[in-house]
Amino acid sequence: MNENNTTEENILNQPLDQVESENPNYNFSNDNQNGKEKETKKYTYKKSIAVGLAGTILCGASFGYFLGVGLNTSNSVISSINNTINGGFSFSKINNKKENTTATDTNNSTVSTYASSEQNISKTVSNVENSVVNISIKVTASNMFNQTVDEEGSGSGIIYSQDDNKVYILTNNHVVDSANSVTISITGKEQINAKLVGKDATSDLAVISVSKSDLKSAGIESVNTAKLGDSDKIEVGQTVIAIGNALGQGKTATVGIISAENKVLNIDGVKYNAIQTDAAINPGNSGGALVNTDGEVIGINSAKASQTSVEGTGYAIPINQAKTIAKELMEKGTVDKPYLGISGYSITDDFRKMYNIDINGVFVGKIESNSPAEKCGLQVSDIITAVDGKTVNSIEELSKIISSHKSNDTITLSVVRNGNQKGEIKATLANSNDQF
Repeated sequence: MNENNTTEENILNQPLDQVESENPNYNFSNDNQNGKEKETKKYTYKKSIAVGLAGTILCGASFGYFLGVGLNTSNSVISSINNTINGGFSFSKINNKKENTTATDTNNSTVSTYASSEQNISKTVSNVENSVVNISIKVTASNMFNQTVDEEGSGSGIIYSQDDNKVYILTNNHVVDSANSVTISITGKEQINAKLVGKDATSDLAVISVSKSDLKSAGIESVNTAKLGDSDKIEVGQTVIAIGNALGQGKTATVGIISAENKVLNIDGVKYNAIQTDAAINPGNSGGALVNTDGEVIGINSAKASQTSVEGTGYAIPINQAKTIAKELMEKGTVDKPYLGISGYSITDDFRKMYNIDINGVFVGKIESNSPAEKCGLQVSDIITAVDGKTVNSIEELSKIISSHKSNDTITLSVVRNGNQKGEIKATLANSNDQF
């Protein structure tokens, strides 16, 4: 579509393009019965939707959670004290209170809340640290002279499960994505080769594995599987500890609180729900554990959106959502993410008033190349009003319907084209993980 010489007045009056009769995917009828052909005019899509539409990307993502970035500094951390635990494991602690203990006159007893809290945190870290692993990767890149060089990166993971032969580690997809080789270390002294089991770019989760025979060769006879908690039971203000391979310098732990239970983030056009914390989550912490004071993993740390400059803001994938993804990755190596392949906009009241129409639905703003939407004959400026007979009032509703299906499912889209032409289009959904 040429967007240069167009007018926004004709956004709903453009006649239907010539459709070849042999295309079985769609069938339109024109509600304009006066028999007169209207002059074909182009319109400026960008201008026409600027006032009346609110947009988002529709990619059929079945999980609406996540990912954030942890920043290097927590605004709750007033003082950091490094203690040595089991050979070089360090942690930072919050000090929001005066360091002196206060005497309780009413019971005639001394309360050492801060010291007790420090002791509990130290015990929790000691119990959890061997369930967290350091991950090292090597990737191939090109330098400024266009020469191929190997670069190294680091991240974290948690020991998620194990069987007779293998140990499975849950981490972030962006930690291991595009890696030529992946190794893990539990004590910091050994490097054990790991293999990719499966990954999902949409949820930013991946599972890798190491063989128990390789672990034994490195002197590790047994490993501790992480204790998983219930992320649906967390509370704002609850103390949490972020454990991971911060900055690639070995295991560290930082302490903070849960700032928000279901923080909605929009990253690369996809909406996620995340746990927000002020515990410092640094580069290298990605894939590590966010645990409660009982040592239960309630989230998988992520520093994916590390370009943000908001201090004291870190994010973690809720463990309940991560468990569902991990199970599918371990069984299939991938996650089924049905998608249609459009960028869409919910039609708002302002849009309806501006163009004097009485219609609800999703305005198609962009169609991805080689997507189900392109293959079935959807066009930019089409308005999707229903799916399989179910009315669609917003992009969120359309996304939810798509997510409820499986890839290769065929759906029927009710579409209004050019304002007065109604029809139905059949689209076969694809798996976005197979496309990108």
